[in-house]
Formats: sequence, structure tokens, C-alpha cells
Amino acid sequence: MPKISDSKPRYLLLREQLEHDIATGHYPVGSVFPTEIELTQTYQVSRHTVREATRTLAERGLIAKRAGFGTVVCAQQATAPYVAALGTVDELFKYTEATRLEVLESKSITADTAMAQTLGCERGSDWILLNTQRFTLDNATAISFTQIYLRPEFAAIADQLHGRHKSIFKMLEEDHHQRIAQVQQNIEAQLMPFKAAKLLDVSKNSPALHLRRAYLDAKGRLLAVSSNVYAASRFRLKTSWMLAESKTIAKKGKR
Repeated sequence: MPKISDSKPRYLLLREQLEHDIATGHYPVGSVFPTEIELTQTYQVSRHTVREATRTLAERGLIAKRAGFGTVVCAQQATAPYVAALGTVDELFKYTEATRLEVLESKSITADTAMAQTLGCERGSDWILLNTQRFTLDNATAISFTQIYLRPEFAAIADQLHGRHKSIFKMLEEDHHQRIAQVQQNIEAQLMPFKAAKLLDVSKNSPALHLRRAYLDAKGRLLAVSSNVYAASRFRLKTSWMLAESKTIAKKGKR
């Protein structure tokens, strides 16, 4: 049986060993991955080491929990993080079209004080809340847990939020004739909440990126909100700016 011993943290050494074993077919894609107890016995490490190693394997898209089967091997190689540019509305459209959504739950809620402060809506206003997961088109591993809040008059949008779909921005404007005057985007680092951790198969309180996007009309009325929690190892946000001075220099250089 292989034994883990080196100067590196033991969970990293175990992860590297398990990645090698998966890549070489010792644990084939589609097979049931060994349990924590089996791994502690096979690699002669503690259960804590096993938990940390398997957590990082799950975050890298190599293994995932499957209801009724246990933990299953999903890929031979680690999944590269999805890189998105979300600095403009056009980039938002491209991101929506390059990913797919799976709605897990839909329910009607009334905004209490905390929700009103968080979303920027009226206390006592009615909303439809959708709990969803977002995936890349070519990957079975979820990159985000996304909660979508819709005014009841836009309930039909929920029926279109599956697979590849138009952005909420386009649906509000094209299907519901709402003129979007402002899109507010708030990005912050946070610890992974329990519900998101369970769905993304990562550890609670592991690093996460929270991106909240709000759509408002010309009167400042909130129409819809998407609240996205991304697993840190599966998502990267890329933004670039063209500075006015650089544009001027580029134009002068062409003369």
C-alpha cells in the first residue's frame, strides 16, 4: 500500500497521489471512489487528511457525490476554472450563452427587512425565488449556486431559465418590454455558505466569490436580481479597461 511521507502538507501529497491514480486509470472515470475509511487504510493517513484531499479533488472537478452511488470519479484530469469577463452588458450576454442553468427549486417569498436591505427592494414586496445551479456547456461540474429573484409579473421568465437561455436582461426587455436603465453588479469574497457548499460539493466555509447583479428600470425600481456564489477553484473573473490616453496614443500612431 502506498504511504504518504514528505515535507509538503500531507493532504496535498495525498491529493497529488490520488490525482495520479485517477489519471492512470487506477480509479477509472465513472467508477465509485473509495470511502474515507478505505482511503485512510490504503494511504495510511488520517481521516482529516483524506477529507482535505478529497475536498480539493471535488473542487478540481475530478470527483463528485452522486445520490444513491456515493462519490464517483468524474474526470481523468483536473477541470480548468471557467474564465468570464463580466465588465459590460455584451460580456454578460456572452457568459449566459456559454453556460447552462438548472433550476432546482421555485417558491414565492415576501421581502422581510433583511432581504429588503440586501437586495434593495421594498419591505413587504412579493418575489419569486429560484434556486439554481450553473454549469459550463461541456462540463458536468457546477460552477455556481445561483439564486434568482423575480417580480411576480415576470414569472414567465422562470420557464425559460433552463439549458442555454437568453439573459435575464434580454428577457425583461424583449419579452416583458421593460427598459433596463441600470445594471448594478457587486462582487465580494466570502466563505462558502452551507447550501451552496452542499450543491457544489465543496467544503462549507471554503473560499468563494459572491457576485450579485441587480436590474433596475429608469425610475430605479428593482425588477430582478441574480445572486451567484462561485467555487473559488472553478471560476475566474477577468476584466480589462482601455484607457483614454492609450486610445489617443494608438490613434496618433496610425497617422
